[in-house]
Amino acid sequence: MKPIYAIPASLLLVLSACGGGSEEPDADEVAAAEEAQAVSVRVARVSEGSIQSWVYAQGTARAAQREFLSFESAGRIAYLDPRLEEGDRVRRGQVIAYQQQARAEAEVANARSSLANARTEVQVAQANQRQAAASLELARETFERYRQLLALNSASEQEYDEAEARLAEARAAKDKADAQLAAVRANVNAAQAGVDEAQVSVSESRIVSPINGVIARLNIEQGQYFSPQAIQTNSESGALSSVPVVIINPSSFEVTVQLPAFERDAVEIGSEVLIDAGNGTAGTARQAEARPGIGAGRAPGLNVSDFAVRGRVVAISPSLDPERRSFKVTVRTNSGAVRLQDGEFVTTWIAGRQVEDVPIVPYDAIRFEDNRAFVFVYDPKTRTARRTSVELGLQGIEGVAIASGLDAGAPIVTSGIERLSDGDRVRRIGENRGQFGSRAGDSQ
Repeated sequence: MKPIYAIPASLLLVLSACGGGSEEPDADEVAAAEEAQAVSVRVARVSEGSIQSWVYAQGTARAAQREFLSFESAGRIAYLDPRLEEGDRVRRGQVIAYQQQARAEAEVANARSSLANARTEVQVAQANQRQAAASLELARETFERYRQLLALNSASEQEYDEAEARLAEARAAKDKADAQLAAVRANVNAAQAGVDEAQVSVSESRIVSPINGVIARLNIEQGQYFSPQAIQTNSESGALSSVPVVIINPSSFEVTVQLPAFERDAVEIGSEVLIDAGNGTAGTARQAEARPGIGAGRAPGLNVSDFAVRGRVVAISPSLDPERRSFKVTVRTNSGAVRLQDGEFVTTWIAGRQVEDVPIVPYDAIRFEDNRAFVFVYDPKTRTARRTSVELGLQGIEGVAIASGLDAGAPIVTSGIERLSDGDRVRRIGENRGQFGSRAGDSQ
């Protein structure tokens, strides 16, 4: 239905004058009346350029380095660094807390003692081996001498046999010494394994930061008895509230999002990502008005430069979730991470397909009826606005690409459109002669 407007007083005077007799109103009076009824609008010419589409998704930002630290066994917490609170920075290798150490340290001491004994046995076995090797060499030389003497009839058969027997005994002694050395070396390896195992027990009773980072959660107190069974592993929130210590590195964050299957070809590894946490991370700019099939969820509605937090796609799952028919995409920040918080819910726009040299219209110029898009084209000859159906293409920050129905350079109504109907007379109060985003001076 065509909107009804208030009739200006000047027009009422013209009408009353006309009603006083049969004389027709003159042309100037009619023109003035029509001009008074004209809808004030702004006009912009359709630009031509490139459109970058964006794939909308939401997810949770988590620190790329995130460590959940716990004790491996139950026990009393003997020490918690009194200087540390949540939010404090820690360095790699810094001891944060440990349980009672007496038993574990005693096991380490016993294991080290066994290792020392085994190494001593190796030294003894090596000495025995050297002695056996020397005896074997002497027995060989003696046997060789008696063999030569026997050939010259200068030694008896008995002396030769005795030399041969001593050589056999020396060989057996050398073999035994070699075996003993191998055995005690194996004992050293076993003792070293015992030391390593005992040291693992000590390390498992300590919480040491594996990274340079910040304490995100500190769920223990000195003197408290800890049991691994108290840790809740059925949910992330449960783990965060029950794991003794959580450390993050806030210099980089990852966001995991789920995208519908039909967007699979729109994103790729390395695609740029704009991230908005809704806390001022995207600056302040005009948000696109939500309309059927346009605006919200299709384009950020902000200039790329307004986004302080950005990232890149680092991983794309090759498989679909069988229930949701979606696939997982992992985004990692490369700027602005300081503005994010671990566990924060964020909105992302992933750079998708791009087209070149297409007509582009601003979002404000597009209207819908029965889910069909149309614009109002300004006719400078008749000073009227004609409704024109259009087929929309890619939607980007700059506006919407027109697939058909409108050419670049066409003058379209961008302001006052909500009061228009097809064929309405309009009063143009401004025109953008270049890109629709730059406004020229007002003109009649």
